[in-house]
This record gives sequence, C-alpha cells and structure tokens, in this order.
Amino acid sequence: MTLYATDLDGTLLRSDKSISDESAQLLNRLTDDGVLFTFATARSYSSASPLLKKLRLTCPAVTFNGVFVVDPKDGRHIVENNFTGSALAIAVDYFNRNDLAPLVYSYIDGRERVSFLRDRLSDVYGYVSTRQGDQRLRPVKTREELFQGRVFYFTLLDPRTDIAELDSVFSRENGFAVNFMPDTYNKDEIWYEIFSVNASKASALLQVMEITRADRLVCFGDNNNDLSMIRSADTGIAVSNACDELKAAADIVIGSNDEGAVPRFIAEENGQSVSEQKTKAAAPLTDKERFSQALSNAMTRVRGMHGSVGTQNEKLIHAALKNYYAPYSDDQEIRIGKYFADAVNEDGIFEIQTRHLYALKEKLEAFTEASRVTVVHPIEVRTRTVYVNSDTGEVLEETPFRNMFRKLAMFEELYSIRKFLSDSRVTIIIARLKTERRVAYPGDKIPDLRSRSVRKKAQIFRIPLEIVEEIRMPLPGGLRVFLPEELPDTFTKAEFCKLTKEPASSLRLEVLRAAGLIVQVGTQGRKYVYSVSEEVHNG
Repeated sequence: MTLYATDLDGTLLRSDKSISDESAQLLNRLTDDGVLFTFATARSYSSASPLLKKLRLTCPAVTFNGVFVVDPKDGRHIVENNFTGSALAIAVDYFNRNDLAPLVYSYIDGRERVSFLRDRLSDVYGYVSTRQGDQRLRPVKTREELFQGRVFYFTLLDPRTDIAELDSVFSRENGFAVNFMPDTYNKDEIWYEIFSVNASKASALLQVMEITRADRLVCFGDNNNDLSMIRSADTGIAVSNACDELKAAADIVIGSNDEGAVPRFIAEENGQSVSEQKTKAAAPLTDKERFSQALSNAMTRVRGMHGSVGTQNEKLIHAALKNYYAPYSDDQEIRIGKYFADAVNEDGIFEIQTRHLYALKEKLEAFTEASRVTVVHPIEVRTRTVYVNSDTGEVLEETPFRNMFRKLAMFEELYSIRKFLSDSRVTIIIARLKTERRVAYPGDKIPDLRSRSVRKKAQIFRIPLEIVEEIRMPLPGGLRVFLPEELPDTFTKAEFCKLTKEPASSLRLEVLRAAGLIVQVGTQGRKYVYSVSEEVHNG
C-alpha cells in the first residue's frame, strides 16, 4: 500500500492556514476508503492539531521535523528521536559561551514547554509575539532554568552568528540535524532549527511506513525542511509555490497549496476524480463547526496586538458573525445608497450590529426600501477572563466561565428600534454568545482594572467562542416567542408581569405592543387593559 505524507504550511494548508471544505471532504473520503494519509510538519502536535480539525486522521503523524511520531488523535508519542547526552551538552555549552538566547523546547513535569530568556525577549520576539495565550510559553530568568527538563529541540531566530560556524558546531558528526530557512508566512524572518541527527521527516516517515505496513511512499512539500522526505520518497512531489531547490529535487510539480493540489493529486491517483467527488453528498457542517470556521477565517483577517486578533472589543465578534451569516467575501461590504451593508446575498441585506441597535435607525430606513433586511445582534451570555503577560504571551490566569445574560438589555435594544418591529421586511437574530475577555498587560501580575492608569496600559479584547443559542425572529410574528403562556383573553400590565416573572416584564410588554402583537382594548379603573391581537390568534 501507498503512504501519502504531506507537509502542512505552504503545502496542504492554504495561505490563511486553513483547509478548504472541498479538500477536507476529499481526504476524509479517501481515508474512509482505506487510503493511508498523514502529515509531516515542523510544528508541534498542539500547534498542528487545531488546523486539522476537519480531517479524520488515523495514520501516525510526524511532528518537530521528525523528532516525534505521534498518534494524530491525542498527540501521544509513538516514537521519539531525541538528542544524545553528549550532543545536548555540546549545544548548551555553545549557547552559553556565545551568549546566544534560543527558544528551547522541552518536557517539564510531563508538559511540553517553550522556554526563553525573559531579558532577551527581542531575540525571540517574532515567535513569542504571534503566540498570545500559548500555554507552552515559559519565560525564565536564568540560563540554568532555560535548559531545564527533557530538551529535544532548539530554534535560533535571525541568528547573528555566522551560519558556517553554526553548521560546524551543529554537525551530523556531533549528533545534530539542522534546518535553515525563512518562515513560511514571514519571509523576512530566518529560522535555524536544531534537533537530533536521528530525526528527519524522511527517517520518521520510514518508521510510519513500518507501523502501517506501507510499501510505497509519496511525499508532498514546499520548503527546504521537506527535502529529506522528497528525496527518500518513491515519488517526491512539490507544490507550484515551493522553493526552487525543492522543485529541482522533486519528481513532479503540481498546483499550489491555495488550489488544494495535494488532495486532488491523491484522489486522482486513486481513481477518484475531483468532479466525481463534488457530486457525492458530504455531511453538512454543524452550526458549531460553521462558527468555528467563521471565527478562524475572521482571525486571519483581523490583525492587531502582536499579529494576533484586534484590540477593539467588537471587531473580532463582528468579523466572525459576518463570516458565519454571509461567508463569501464577494457578498460583503456592498454599497446600498449612501451606506455600506455588511453583506448582501439571495436572502437580502445582512447587517451585524455589535453595539446598540438604535444606531441602525437611519440605515434601516434606507435598507428596508431596497430589500429584506436581517439584523444580527450578539449578546454575551457566558464569559471568562484570561490574563496574559503582553511582553511574553504567557497566560497568567483564567477565570471560570460566568453567566451574564440580562433579558432587560435585550428588550431595551429591541424597544430602541420599535418603529421597525412591525415591519415584515425585517428579521432580527439575537446571537447569544459564549465569549472570552482577554486582558494583556505588561508583567507577571494580574492588573487591577479599577485603576485608570492600569486600564490605559492594558489591551482588552473579546473573542467569541461559540453561539450558545440563536433566536431568529422574522418581524413581527417572530416576536411571539416573548408572549407568556396562559395569557387570559384580557389582562393588565400587572397580570402580564406576574406571568413573565422577570425584571424586564414591562419592557417586554412594550416591545410586543410596538410589534402589534398586543393591543390596548380598554381600561380597568386607572389601569389599561390589553389583549393579544387578532393577527396572532389568526396566525
């Protein structure tokens, strides 16, 4: 049998670090049919696995350029190719004598950690600054702490030392293998990676072949660290965006990573054309999977602190919801008169309003004249706070999730656009969200946000984690969900509030009145008497 092994970044993954639905469906169908498929990456398992959630992987995979062969389901190490004691001693001695400050990958108390010298953050900033919240990060004060644990990998970023000198120290004779190349996503940043001479993508894949009893190896890659497996494979394949050296070593050059060339090649070699695959029904994504995908797409586009998500509280929430409800970029940011709509598709205009709904009044006037309008309004119902050291990216504390949904706030928002609550051209979607508030602040202490000076230094932003519930209300009939059960034929406000049993009862009544679902029919002394409208009874 053939084992198909692919690099991830720049090869299987698109430029936004994602896998298209079409590619995922192709690969899942192939693996379900018994095709042996795996990946070989320089990434750690914890870094790679979130990017591969769409795939049903079963074959052992290769991480850290061949240091580990892992179970793709849980990251358990099946094979380890670690430094020898003498090689590790040579490396530590060289780093200390030359005052170098590498990233040091190790296992400490059973946990994978990435250690770096706190006072040499500038030496590793390109790595640390883009990994806010990575719980592996371990800033240390001393060189003794830097090399603690079971060390298995080193990385020097943009090394100022002569590369020829590094190569002479970290040679195969001394027990090392190295990888020297620009970062896939930031070509201006050079990585010099150091690992055991017994580790390479090629040697690790030969171990996977033995485990899976494969007798043919087909490898896909794009960069220098893929050379060993491309050269040792029965068929070595470069994607069209690969570096020149890899293309020269490959047997075949196929399309690019953004074209899904890897899964297409495997499908066609196994007699399944892409066109045939498209006609086969695939299981639709769940709402949770769709939202996770929308959030992932939004996070690649919303940039901010240290190359991570934006610092404005609503920015990422807005982007994620826009990708969830109207996922195609050609549909987004469409001009309607003097306004821009967040999205326009066959269902009409979509407008995501993360702040107060009353701010939409003028837009809604214009939009409802042009088309049906769906207004999406997110409300946080569960949240937690994560405190992060903004200098190092280390997570300092995570609070438990707490409930925070207030019905009063929802009815206040609906009442603020009461003019439109009876308009059948409008649909309101209340997206109840589970969120995370991330507080990034310099240093290792939890900031006291009651202090104005502290708040000025802090960067606070919210990450939407999940849509807990979606309340979809085509107006005006959709507001019937707020009619309490067992309403008598006629009732006063006090009787209505007694049935609803909530602080927002009076405002709920006014929302239903504005929508025409409840009407005033008389008085009872000084009290007004209400009834459910005929339209509700007839509907």
